[in-house]
This record gives sequence, structure tokens and C-alpha cells, in this order.
Amino acid sequence: MIGKASPAQREAHLGGGALEPCPAATPGPAATATARAFGVGLLLGLGGVASAVFVVTRLFESWHVTSTSASHAISVFGQRLSYPAANAGAITVTVLAALGLLMAGAAVLGVAGELRADRRFRRALTTRSQLPLHEAWVITEDQPQAFCAGLLRPRVFVSTGALEFLDEPALSSVLAHERHHARRHDPLRLACGRVLARALFFIPAYRHLVQRQHALAEISADEAAVLSAGGDRSALASAMLSFSEASDFDGIDPERVDHLLGERIQWRFPTVLCLSVVAGLALFVGVALLAAHVASGSATLAPPFLSSQPCVAVLAMIPAAVGLVALAYARTRRASRALGGTHS
Repeated sequence: MIGKASPAQREAHLGGGALEPCPAATPGPAATATARAFGVGLLLGLGGVASAVFVVTRLFESWHVTSTSASHAISVFGQRLSYPAANAGAITVTVLAALGLLMAGAAVLGVAGELRADRRFRRALTTRSQLPLHEAWVITEDQPQAFCAGLLRPRVFVSTGALEFLDEPALSSVLAHERHHARRHDPLRLACGRVLARALFFIPAYRHLVQRQHALAEISADEAAVLSAGGDRSALASAMLSFSEASDFDGIDPERVDHLLGERIQWRFPTVLCLSVVAGLALFVGVALLAAHVASGSATLAPPFLSSQPCVAVLAMIPAAVGLVALAYARTRRASRALGGTHS
């Protein structure tokens, strides 16, 4: 049975006399595995971005753009329109370059989304009163919460509900857990993984690697909390059980439970997963490279209303661009409504 902290204990916590910040300890097995997972994921993700850049450059080498009137033209309702002329290699390179541009666009949107979410979260926190608590900040919230937030400057937050619900050893373990996330800059690492997973949307195996990285980060923080308690696992287990019972918690990861029971975390280098990602990127680049050797295409790309012989491809881009803008606007509106409903 978990006892609640008394008012005197809460004042001691806020005043600075009860909890001591734990020093950084030697990285344990879970922390080492987390670092390796992050390193592997980052290398593969950057490899995917480099592949996209390479394929897009092949597009510019395969096509010849001219401002002169094109011989390949058609007449539509008396209006003379030019159209691009290309062989199979140029078409293949164009399709792959479009995929590369989608990857780049997904990465840009992912970065923008992470920055926007971080900014909104920090703004929401500024509306709540905050009190210092040994390398952490206490926010006014009845529901028991403890988390690490912030991309560039991660900070630890704990709610007043958690202070009332947890006893002192459990609270110490929770803060040690979150301080480990802050020291390792886990919010930024996980955000990078999510962005790269969005960029490599056509390789599902990469998303599994990012999910594994997230799980290992939690186990690594549990490991640090246990070490800060001198090897005592009961305080952290008590805190996890208390949070599970007092909040809308989806349940505790069985692997984290096994770790608290003393089982050693088995993390093997994801050879098959990495090979599948590398194979997908190699196929992507290889096909583009082979197609670029025989690719030959030409177009005027003359804009409508400004040229007597506008290009059909440019005309087709106009409704496509309008549709993309409308889709982005609709998604932004839905996200804003969802955010408003959450705060209401």
C-alpha cells in the first residue's frame, strides 16, 4: 500500500531539504543499448536523406529544359500546348525523384510538427504556476504526472497530484527516471527518430527500429532510477503501480516489468532490420542510377498566361498544388480543433 505524502513532506520537497539530485552514473546495459539503437537509426535515416538528395540530382541531369519553342506539341481547342518528351529512363528517374521529394517534404513537415508541438507545450506550461524541486519543476495538476519535455533544453516536470500520491522513495525514483531522460536528451533523440521515420515512410522496418529505441530509452531510465536508489527496485515499482492505478494509463510495458524483476535486457544488433533498410535504399538508388545512364528528356516548362506555348506538365501542377495546399489547411484546422478540445 502506497502512503500519500503529508503536507510537511510536500513543504520539505519544495523547500529543498528532502531529495538530493542523483549524480550521473556509469551507463548501464540498457543505456548502452539505447545509444546504439539511436546511432544505428540516425545513420540509416541520414542515409535515406542522402539517397533522396542523390536521386533528385539525377533528375536535373536527365532532363534538358529549354526556353525555346518545342517541336513536341499538341493542339487543344485551337490552343497550341507543348508537352515533355522522355524515354523510359527519364520517366523512371522522374518517378523516383518524386519519391525523394516526398521523403524530403515529409522530413520538413516532421521537423515543423515537432517544433510546433514543443512550442505549444511550452506555452501551455507557462499558464501553470511552477515551483522548483531539485532539478525539476512542480506544476499545478491534480492528475499524477511526471515527464521530461523540451527538445534543446529538456526539463523535468512533476505535478502536484504526484507529490500528494507518491511517498518519498517513490517520488525520488520517479525524478531520477525523468532526470535520466533529460541528461540523455531523450526528447530530442526520439523526435529525430520520428522525423526520420516519416521521411522513410516506404520502409516500415525503420519505424520498428524507432519504436525499439523508445522502449530501450524507458528501460534505460528505469535502470538509472534503480541505481540511484542503491539497487532497490521496490520504490520505482511502487511508483509505476501508483501511476497505473491513479491515471489513465495504458498499462506497463511487460519488458519494463521484467527488468524491474531483475531480468537482464537482451538487445542484439538488429542485423536483419538494418539489412532490409539498406537493401531498400540501395534498390532506390541503384534503379535511379541505372535509369539515369539512359535517361533522356526535354521540356520547355513554359508557364501558362506568360507563354504562347505553355507546358502541359506545368498546367497539371496548378490543380495539384491547390489540392496540396487545401489538404494541408484542412489538416491544420483539424489539429487546431483537436488541441482546443484537449484544453477545454
